[in-house]
Amino acid sequence: MNLTNLATRGQNMVVSTSTGPMACSSARVARVCSAARRGRSGVVRAASASPAPKPQTGWAPGLTDLPSKESLKDYIRGSDGPPRVFSPLPPNHEQRNPSDLPLLLVLPGIDGTGYTAASQFETLAQRFDLKTFLIPVEDRTPLDGLVRILREYLEIEVASSRQDRPIYVMGESFGGMLALLLAQDCGHLCLNRVVLVNPATSFGDSIWAQVGDVLPSLPAPAYEVLPFAISPLLGNPFNLARRRVDETEDLPSQAVKTVTSLFELMPVLDNLKDILPPDTLKWKLQLLEEGSGRVNDHLLSNLQQRVLVIAGDSDLLIPSKDESERLKRGLRTCSVKVVEGAGHALLQEAGIDVNHIFDEMGFYTTSLKYTSPKPVKRVMAKRGKEATNGNGEGSGLGEGREIMLSVDNAKSIELPTLGELSKVCDDIGLTRAKRLVSPVFYSTSKENRVSQGLEHLPKGRPLIIVSNHQTLALDLGFLISGLLEEGGILARGLAHPSIFQDQSTTNAGMRGLFTNFGAVPVTPRNMFKLLKNEEVILLFPGGASEALKGKGEEYKLMWPEEQEFVRIAARFNATIVPLSGVGIDDSLEILASSQEILDFPVVGDFFKQSMENVRTVREGETLVFPLTAPKGINRLYFKFGQPIEVSKEIVDDKESCEAVYLETKRRLEEGLVYLQKNRKNDPYRDLIPRVLYEQNSSKKAPSFPC
Repeated sequence: MNLTNLATRGQNMVVSTSTGPMACSSARVARVCSAARRGRSGVVRAASASPAPKPQTGWAPGLTDLPSKESLKDYIRGSDGPPRVFSPLPPNHEQRNPSDLPLLLVLPGIDGTGYTAASQFETLAQRFDLKTFLIPVEDRTPLDGLVRILREYLEIEVASSRQDRPIYVMGESFGGMLALLLAQDCGHLCLNRVVLVNPATSFGDSIWAQVGDVLPSLPAPAYEVLPFAISPLLGNPFNLARRRVDETEDLPSQAVKTVTSLFELMPVLDNLKDILPPDTLKWKLQLLEEGSGRVNDHLLSNLQQRVLVIAGDSDLLIPSKDESERLKRGLRTCSVKVVEGAGHALLQEAGIDVNHIFDEMGFYTTSLKYTSPKPVKRVMAKRGKEATNGNGEGSGLGEGREIMLSVDNAKSIELPTLGELSKVCDDIGLTRAKRLVSPVFYSTSKENRVSQGLEHLPKGRPLIIVSNHQTLALDLGFLISGLLEEGGILARGLAHPSIFQDQSTTNAGMRGLFTNFGAVPVTPRNMFKLLKNEEVILLFPGGASEALKGKGEEYKLMWPEEQEFVRIAARFNATIVPLSGVGIDDSLEILASSQEILDFPVVGDFFKQSMENVRTVREGETLVFPLTAPKGINRLYFKFGQPIEVSKEIVDDKESCEAVYLETKRRLEEGLVYLQKNRKNDPYRDLIPRVLYEQNSSKKAPSFPC
C-alpha cells in the first residue's frame, strides 16, 4: 500500500508526538513518518512516482480484505510516528489524474486506522482524490493538535489546487466530531463540504458516556473478549459478512461465502484490542467527551459548509438517528440520509455505497460554483478564541444565539447542485406542490418584448429583483427554485430578520429553504455587501405587511416612502428588474386579519406575548399570520418586467431616485395587471386539465401566448 505522506510535499508543518508538539522541517518529518511507508520486508518505499502498479486481486491488501490476523497487525506495527494524511492507493491508479478530481479526506473512527471505511475506498477512488488520516495507536495528540495537522494539510492542498476544486471531508463516528471542529477551523472557502457518518457528537447521550470509564479498567482477560461482547452493537453481523458476497452468484454459493465471511470476521474483531489497548481507549474517550461538548449549537449555527449526515437507524452504540435531526436543525445547510436497518459500522455493511448516497442526495460535484461572478479567494478562516462564522470573522452572537445566520453573512456562497435543490424541495413538500401549481415564468427585454422563460433576464451583475409579496409568501419557494432550475441563478433573498430567530414561528416552516439558499436578514449593510460582490438580490419592499395582508388587499403593494434600495443600487451601477407574481392572493380567503386576531379575547393576548421578543423592521409591524381558508388551487405566474439601469450619477439626487422608485413600482403593477388579464387565455389554467396533461406528457403544460 502506497502511503503518500504530507511530509513529501516539501513543506514545513507542525506535527505532534506522544510527548507534545514540535515544529519540524520537511526533511525531519520525512524521517519521522518514514515508518508509515514500510512494507513487510521493512524496506522504506518511496512516496514519489513509481512504475505503474501491478494489478491486485484485492483492494488495499492487509487493510480491507484482512485474510489473516497478521495482516492487520503488520499494518498497526508499521504505524508509529505522528498522526498523518496518506493515500491508500497508488497515485496513478487506473491512469486517472487525482488533481482533476475533488479531494476527499476521510477521518477515522475511534480506532484511528480508517479501516471501517476502507470497503468504500475502491468506489470512492473512482470519483475522488482519496486521502485518509491515520492516528497511530500510541499517539496522544490533543484535539486541537489533530485539527492543526489537518488544517495545515488542507492549506497545502488548496494552495496547489485549481480555484474551483471541491474539498470534501468525511468523518465516521469519532471522525465526524473531528470533521466539524476542522470545518469550524478552516472555514467554508477552503473546506467546502462535510460528510458525517454516524457522528459521535452525541457521545454524551450514548452508553459510552456511562461505561467509558469502566472499560479501560477491566481485567486483562475480560478486555481480551470485549470486542466480541460489543460486536452486536456495531451492526448486523450478517450484513457485515455479506459485504464480501457476490449477489449475482447462485444462492448455495452465496450461503457458503456468507458463513465463511462470518468466520473471517473473528480475527478482525480480535484485532480491536490491539488497535484500542486500554490506555488508548481511555484517551480516545476523553477526546470524544471534549469534542462532543465543543460541537454545540453555537458552533453548528455558524458553519457555512454544506453538510450531509448519513445515519443508521439501528445504531446501538450512539443515538445516530436522533443526532442527525439535531444537526439538521442546528446547521445552516444540512441534509440527512437515514439508512434503514444499518448499525454503527454501516460503511462495512452489505448494500451500502457512499457514492450512491452522494448521487441520491445531490451531494457530489466536480467543480465549485459561487453566487458571485467575482473570483473567490480561498483563504483559511482566522483563528481566534471565539467561534467564527465560517468566514474567519467572529459571529458576534455569544452563547445566547438569537438568529441562525449572522447579520454579517452576506458573502458569496457555493451554488447548490440541482440534486441538492431537489432534495430540499422534497423535504419541505415543494416538489408535490409544484405538480399542482405548475409555475410559469415570463421575462421582458429592454425593448419591452415579453417571452416565456428567462431569456430576457439581464446577464449583467449586480442585479436587484424587486417583487411583490403574495399572501403568506407562499410563492417564495416556487420563485427561488424556479430561478435555479431554469436559469441557474441563486437569488439572495433579503428576508425579514424574524425568520432567522431560533424560536420564531414566523418562518412558516420555510427556514430550511432560506438557510439552504443564501437568504440574509434585510439590512442596508447586507444589501451593500451583496451588490458589491455583484450578486443577484431578491427584495420585497412591501415586507411583512404585504405578506400578511388583510381582507380586500389582494395584489396591493404596501411599499414605504423611502427609496433606500434605489440609492444603494445606483452606487453599484446595478440593474433593477421588477417582478410581478400572481396566483396565491386570489386562491385564499382571509377569514380574519392579523389585527383582528390580536383583538380576539385570550387568543390575542397569547399572540401579543409570543411576539414580544420577535424582531421587527418597521414601527408598528404586526407579525401574526392571518386566518385563511383555500378557495382553489391556482396556477402561478411570474413576469420579470422591463429592466431599469441605474448609475452612480443619481446616488445623491433625491428626485432621480424617487423617479426610479416610482417607475419600478409602476412597472411591477403593470405586470400584475398583465398576468391577471392574460392568464384567462391559458388553456391549462384550471387544475384538472393541467394535472392530466402533465401526467400524460411528463412535461410542463403550455401557458398563454405572449
